[in-house]
Amino acid sequence: MANFLEKWTSKKADKPKAGARNVVDTFRARVAEQKAYLEEYERDAAGFRKWRSTWFQRVPGGYGVTVGRDSINAGRGLSYVVVDTIKDVAEFLDDLAYHAEHDVGFQQALEQNRQRRVALLNAAKTGGKATTSKAKAKAKPAAAKPAAAKPAAAKASTRAPRAKAAAAAPAPAAAEAAKPKRTRRTKAASAAE
Repeated sequence: MANFLEKWTSKKADKPKAGARNVVDTFRARVAEQKAYLEEYERDAAGFRKWRSTWFQRVPGGYGVTVGRDSINAGRGLSYVVVDTIKDVAEFLDDLAYHAEHDVGFQQALEQNRQRRVALLNAAKTGGKATTSKAKAKAKPAAAKPAAAKPAAAKASTRAPRAKAAAAAPAPAAAEAAKPKRTRRTKAASAAE
């Protein structure tokens, strides 16, 4: 064991934190992912099923390519292009990666987009907890609802001390009590018929 520790302690390092890459590196990784999808599409165009993940789509006149998943532009309003061939799509993606490395304005737009996404994710996390507590609050009245749907006569028989209140109920409640409720037929009743 001592040899192990002596050998590897000199290589000890801190783990990189998640999200430690800058926005340009992240964007270049996404462009590389898109190029991998493009190569997969080139190999088997008929069997390609990952259209929801791609920045490129088949459109009349060629291929439409967006600049990322979000509504971000590469400068001068350029956020979508239509090119003729797959080779043009690959060239656009290469040029887009180069542009991300060298255009400061585009880098700032990428950073602003990242901050906006982080804010949306954080809001969704806190909003998700509030939604679950609201769902729990709504579940309790729903459980009490079937008891409220019982006819007035049934309530009167189960609650003897409140018999006067049930008798003083308005006429529509009495009409409901006279009307038979639809019930589920048992298997035995279905088999007898």
